[in-house]
Amino acid sequence: MIPALISAMAACTWHLYDNAESLRWLVTLQASTTLLGNITLACAAWNLQRDATVKG
Repeated sequence: MIPALISAMAACTWHLYDNAESLRWLVTLQASTTLLGNITLACAAWNLQRDATVKG
């Protein structure tokens, strides 16, 4: 869940400073951490499902 938090903070910072061009790299950071977080959560869900199927 840490990547999701980083993504949210990047978006808030970007908008707090009125979308300043000098902070444009925050958009890339937000996209990257969102992707990382989504992949991590998908892997965790897949592992939980796999473990439940094996044990069940």
